[in-house]
Order: sequence, then C-alpha cells, then structure tokens
Amino acid sequence: MTDESPLLRLPEITMNHILYFCDYLEIAQLRKVCHTLRNHIDANKPDAHVKEVRLGIWMNAEIFFESENNIRIWIDYKEAEGGCTVERTTYTGSRSLKTISGLDAMGALIQDFKIYLRHLKTPLRLFQLSQICCDALLQIKREQPPESRIFPLKVSKLELYGFSAAQILATLPLFDANHLKVLKIETDINAVSDGDGLNDGADDGNVFHALFETEHWRNVEKVNIYPTFKISNVRQISHLKEFHGFISRMTAAGVKFLKNTFISSPLFEHSLIKVDEDLDLLSIKDTFGAPSIEIEDANWWYFHIPNDTTRVLLVEVTCKETIDIIRIDRSEVLPGAVIIY
Repeated sequence: MTDESPLLRLPEITMNHILYFCDYLEIAQLRKVCHTLRNHIDANKPDAHVKEVRLGIWMNAEIFFESENNIRIWIDYKEAEGGCTVERTTYTGSRSLKTISGLDAMGALIQDFKIYLRHLKTPLRLFQLSQICCDALLQIKREQPPESRIFPLKVSKLELYGFSAAQILATLPLFDANHLKVLKIETDINAVSDGDGLNDGADDGNVFHALFETEHWRNVEKVNIYPTFKISNVRQISHLKEFHGFISRMTAAGVKFLKNTFISSPLFEHSLIKVDEDLDLLSIKDTFGAPSIEIEDANWWYFHIPNDTTRVLLVEVTCKETIDIIRIDRSEVLPGAVIIY
C-alpha cells in the first residue's frame, strides 16, 4: 500500500472506527504497511482487544496473547549469534520467523511488549507473569514517561510463577489493586531469604509478612499460593471468598475461627489449607463434638448456616494435615449424617 492509498485518505473518525474492530495481530500487521498508517496507529493507539496475556513461559522468553474473539498468538524469542530470532505462531498454525541483529531476545521482547501496551485500553481477564520476565516488566514500567497512564495494569486475575518474596512485592504495584480479584502465586522453591525484612518476626522463614499488608491482599477475593509461601495465621485469609494454600501449624481454635468466620460470610465459597504439622484431631473433636461422618482418615462436620435453608458448611479434616471448608448444597450431605445446629 502506498501513502496515496484511498484507505489513508479516509476521515480520521472513519479510520479509527475501522481500527476499532481490528485485533492485536491485525494492528501489528497494519503497522508494517507504510509509514503513514504506522504513524496514525501509533498516534491514536486503537484498542488491541486482548483479554489474556502471558509474559514468559517458565524459562522461555515468550509472549502469548488471546483476543476477545479467541484469536491466539505466540511470540517466541531465542538468542542467536549476533542477535536473536523471533518466531510468531498464530491460532491457525501459520508461522513466521525473523532474525534481529544487535538485539538480544529479552530486548526484543521488551520492544514488542511496549508496542502492545500502547494498545491496552480494556482491562485484562488474565495476566500470567513468569520470573524470567519479571525484570523486563519492571524495566518497561521504569521507562514509561511520567504522563503515561499505562500502569498500574487493570487485571482481574494475576498469576505469578517462580517468584521470590522480593519480586512479588516489587511486581504487585504494577497492577491495579482495586481491579484485582484473583491472585495465584507459585513461589521459587529454591529461593532463600534475602535479608530484606520480608520475613521479620516470622517463626517460619517462608512466610511473606509484607504481602499481607498490601492493598492487593486486602482487596483480592480469591488466592491460590504454593509451594513454599505460607500464611502465618488464619486471620490473614478471613476476608477471602476462596483460598488454597499452606500454613505451618493450626490449632483447634484456628479451625473454629475459620468455621465461625466463613459460616457468617455471605461471600465465602471454599478454603483448602495444607498444614505442615499434624493437626490435633482430638482437640478439634472436643471443640466441634463428634464428626457428622468419619470415613477412614477423614472427619466431616456439617454445620447449619443461619438463614440458609439450601446449603450447609462442610468442615473436613483429612489425614491430620488438611483442612477443607466449603459451602455445599444440602442435597450433597451424605445419607445418615447429622447436621450440627
């Protein structure tokens, strides 16, 4: 296409209306057509209509996009002699490969992701970030001009993989705490305490106390954390709708606190906690009374939920190491089991 093409002579409002219906792949392709169209796109920054982003795949420098119309794009960056290769794969299976001289793989990824961020105008449903790209995203944030409003990113679900405590705390401010609803953290199992005060006062060095003081933790609704990251006490999850994670130890009083908190919370759905030290099952039985059901290593208590005639709260202790608390329909109560009022 030449700069004299009829398309480029369309009124700006018409051009922008056309670009509005383009996904990120189409926008990226249009930027390559000619300088005039590239300049128009860069100036007006049409929405990329992306709903999911994955930045880094374990130890691989890679970007994945999924658009609102379910179009998927994978961009893989690899080191090469004197530069890097960039391979793009689309949902149709088509591939393109190019070599960039004088730029390493992470530099190329940063360059491309900056272009994408210009077109990020709608909140993302999911953002997955692997440790290999943590520094890259932090660098992109640092290099944004003061007037830029790209950060913090509006994301409903954030997943962090392979992160240390320090990286978690450094990365969270890149995301809007008021928009975040679901947080999944898979910590680096080989990470050691870095002496930055994150675990001060903790009996267990794997407890990231500073995280619990963040606005993100206070606002989030659902949390999934593993394998080395542990909450230090049950009160830290009392506001959540759903929690899957670990704790070093839990007393019968802690189990009772969770039961009383969750049974009165209209938002609560499910909590599954793995405990390092064996639970004191006798103390829990003294607290709750005889279980509604005992099945081998599992003890179940069904509790009546006030002002709710359709559901009960199930508290399950399994193998003295797992506490599972969930709201279930009364129809799911095992025959013959007693519901505790």
